[in-house]
Amino acid sequence: MITVGDICSLSVFDKIWPALSCEGASNRVVVGIGTLDHEPFTKRYDLFSAGEFVFTTLGFAEQYPELADEALIALMERDVAAIAIKPVALKTLSERVARFSQTSGVPIYFYEGRYMERIIAGSMNMLDSDAYDSERTHLIDGILAPSDEQNVRESFFEIAGVTGATIQCVALTPFVEDTASLHALLHNIQNVLDEYGKHWDDVERTFVCLYRHMVLGFVSFKRPPLKVIAISDADLEKCVATAGHFLCGISQEVTLGEGDIALRQAMAALATAKKEQTEIVRWTTLRLDTFRAAACSDRVYMRASHMVKSLLSDYDKEHESELGQTAQAFAEALGEVKQTAELLFQHPNTVRYRLKKIKEVLEVEHFSDRELAVLLMLTYLTE
Repeated sequence: MITVGDICSLSVFDKIWPALSCEGASNRVVVGIGTLDHEPFTKRYDLFSAGEFVFTTLGFAEQYPELADEALIALMERDVAAIAIKPVALKTLSERVARFSQTSGVPIYFYEGRYMERIIAGSMNMLDSDAYDSERTHLIDGILAPSDEQNVRESFFEIAGVTGATIQCVALTPFVEDTASLHALLHNIQNVLDEYGKHWDDVERTFVCLYRHMVLGFVSFKRPPLKVIAISDADLEKCVATAGHFLCGISQEVTLGEGDIALRQAMAALATAKKEQTEIVRWTTLRLDTFRAAACSDRVYMRASHMVKSLLSDYDKEHESELGQTAQAFAEALGEVKQTAELLFQHPNTVRYRLKKIKEVLEVEHFSDRELAVLLMLTYLTE
């Protein structure tokens, strides 16, 4: 999705500044580029579509000043995304246009730049690139949906042209999540993965793309690894680290038909990197978090966890108790009553009383404390 702010940030402008700004102007979505560069005597403003970013010199306004207001208001009535005027014939805007801009929410900018063609070409390239990224996003969404291995292999071939035996994925976000930083990261990762592919003879192909608010990188290998944790794991981490400072998750190397799993692993590792503010996290080093990520991605598991939590929270609301808090602390303490009491700043006997009550609420009175701990650890694994 390209916004007015994205277009305004293009380097093809010598300068661009708001003539009339509106709340949320930079977030307005741009779906096309339009130009108004001749006298609109035909009144064919219906040729302009909602969401277009319109560039104009309003050259006709020098001879027919009254047409400037007519043209600008007609464009705003079409709900264009924004209007950018090269201030040659028109250097100020009327109060009538200003009021209509505020009412319609359509911002108007002045810009300087020697060649309108370059500005339009740069804007169109950004829109075309975004459309291509959107299509790949749709394909990646398809990979993450329930599917069989053959469909996954076909999808990866369509996205990146990969045909290798195995694949490894990296998911990255910049520390500052803005468009410029994201595209800079995309460029840097593309370069380092290209070099990685040249260094390793077993690499079949590398590929990098944008996916929602992250960068995804893929490395396809010609043959499977000799061990469950590939030798390339640590080397890939070292390679990626040379691209700068960012947050990154690296998947395990898996068969191409399990590429959807590699995607999930990389994104789960990235989530851990964000939580712990660690620059690079490898899935193969997560241990307990690997099971937590797997549990969070399973709807049946999540529903089972939610049911147990809800039984306790409903009881707490009705009786103003703290069974839910106690249950989670007991799980975090791995079933140790003394440690649970320390976490809650309570006496151990208070904890034992609450555990008995938890068993009653969950209708597992026959459970030992050890069995209850297992149930609650599974319940709160997704926290």
